[in-house]
Amino acid sequence: MKPTVLLVEDPSPLRELQVLALESQGWQVTALADIHAAVTLLNAEPAQLLVVAASLLTAGVVELAALTKALATTGTGLCVMAFPAEQEGLRRLGPPVRDFEGFMGFLERPLSLGGLVEGTRQALSPAALEASSSQRARVLLADDDPVSRKLLQLQLMPFRFEVLTASDGLAALELARRWSPDLVLADALMPGMDGFKLCLALRQDPRLARVPVILTHTVAPDELDLRMAHNLGANGFVRRTQEGDELVGAVLRELHMGGAAHAPPPLELATEEHLYRMVRQLERRVGLLEQAERTARESEARFRLVVNGSYDGIWDWDLRRQALYWSPRLLEMLGLPAEGFAATYDAFMELIHPEDRPEVMASLSAHLERGAPYDVSFRLRHVTGGYRSCVSRGRALRDGQGRPVRMAGIIGDVTEQLRMYRETQEAVRARDEFLSVAAHELRTPLAALRLRVQGAQGVLKSNVSSAPERLERALDAADRQVQRLADLVESLLDVSQLQGSAPRLHLEDVDLATVVREVVARSEDAAARVGCQLVVSPLVPTPGRWDVARLSQVVTHLLSNAMKFGPGKPVEVALESERDMATLVVKDHGIGIAPGRVDGLFRRFERAVPVRHYGGLGLGLYRLRRIVEAHGGDVSVDSTPGEGATFRIRLPRSGPVAARA
Repeated sequence: MKPTVLLVEDPSPLRELQVLALESQGWQVTALADIHAAVTLLNAEPAQLLVVAASLLTAGVVELAALTKALATTGTGLCVMAFPAEQEGLRRLGPPVRDFEGFMGFLERPLSLGGLVEGTRQALSPAALEASSSQRARVLLADDDPVSRKLLQLQLMPFRFEVLTASDGLAALELARRWSPDLVLADALMPGMDGFKLCLALRQDPRLARVPVILTHTVAPDELDLRMAHNLGANGFVRRTQEGDELVGAVLRELHMGGAAHAPPPLELATEEHLYRMVRQLERRVGLLEQAERTARESEARFRLVVNGSYDGIWDWDLRRQALYWSPRLLEMLGLPAEGFAATYDAFMELIHPEDRPEVMASLSAHLERGAPYDVSFRLRHVTGGYRSCVSRGRALRDGQGRPVRMAGIIGDVTEQLRMYRETQEAVRARDEFLSVAAHELRTPLAALRLRVQGAQGVLKSNVSSAPERLERALDAADRQVQRLADLVESLLDVSQLQGSAPRLHLEDVDLATVVREVVARSEDAAARVGCQLVVSPLVPTPGRWDVARLSQVVTHLLSNAMKFGPGKPVEVALESERDMATLVVKDHGIGIAPGRVDGLFRRFERAVPVRHYGGLGLGLYRLRRIVEAHGGDVSVDSTPGEGATFRIRLPRSGPVAARA
């Protein structure tokens, strides 16, 4: 006994095709329009399977209860045709559809005719399928394109037809005469004997004259094609599509009708005239294809130009095939060869820093599932083992049901930008600290100067006998504070000039030993105030071509620095004279310099000690380095914390290279 299938669907041409598709398998099919009719029919005559549209299943609680009871009583299986959103809605119904007696699963829409047949076959019991076995229809496919033949075979596969294939019209005619097919599908344009000629040959054979013939082509047939097909006795002319339901529907109709006689059109068209017009149409279509190919090549060239000229890397992720494309710039960014990237999602995740992977995965999921913006920062592993800081943006392309099928975007390397940003932040921090220190340094001598001036005014007003001596001491102290202010202002002005360019030098023949002696002599009083003894080794004459004033600044700062950080301890000064080079050595026995501070010691605003313990603008060693480098020399320091520091100034005796040139 044939299995009975109840199909509950809104009346439409699609439902008619669904009925034909199910009946082509030897099943007894009854089409209904609502759940109530299905319940009534089930109670009167049980069926093996109920296939229902999800939109009709939500009619009401009463109908659902009656349907549940009827399914349980008759032992009928249930399949539901539903879109993903409808499936989610049915899960929230009470009772859930999954709990229905005999629920066999969802048939996910959009549902092709082949998908409906295959889903129904899987839901029916083996005994019912065995009872419905009948002679299979024999279909002959004639197409010179192997891809089109394979696609047609796949579209007909769910119907379990006996399919014969031929690569041209002559081979198809021989197969038709040998096997007498129930239906012929022929490509209208084939080399040699095309579909039109094949149809004419079949109609002229008495044994095959009533075999349905359906002509196919990749484009929609126009009026000339349809008229020619009718004149030759074809049963239809259908455009081939990837989905194929239109073509499958035509096949099912013709098989159901059993090859009814074809009614010719009222007008006739000569074969020669039709072929001439077809040739003209083909010429126009070839011209359009060539133009489309040129446009595609131009678009591809433009795309490659954009990809290769962009600083950002471009990626394209095919979610259906799980294939990932990375542009050459993106591979270059990480030092990867073209064959060194597996081009998969997992390979991409392996390159992301482990700490950043959860955020990237969450952002991708949020974008694909909810459409949230995908804009994320992460670190990618370079081929050398380090990590590059990157930002990525992307957007998904979705199909008609809103499901993501593709996603593309860019990845930009911002490692250098982040480095510059951090350096800028550090420079701003150093500037703010410098301004605070500079304000403090300027305020201190100003306060002392004010006190000395006020003291001098008091002495003048008191008119005491010791007034001249006290006034002289006050003026001496005020003079020192004024000198200190002048030195600070000079340092600020000098640094502002050095920042833009190298210091200007007034070169002349100078004896460095004489410069050192003069600076040491001027520093004796300052050394005595802090308890330092200036120990000068024997200085041999060391002539060279230098700037006297600038060298005096260098020696003065080295001595001041040594006395500042080593009060009460000796400061040693030595001069080493070589044939082409002079080396000034200043050694103190103070607090020394921490190893981590040595590298940045000669930069602007850098300090080796905290500001709150030692004053100064943090510019002295920076000025010193710029002056020494302007002379073509270099400066170095050796230090052990707690044991002092030794500064070495090396100067070429012939002067800077630019001056010699």
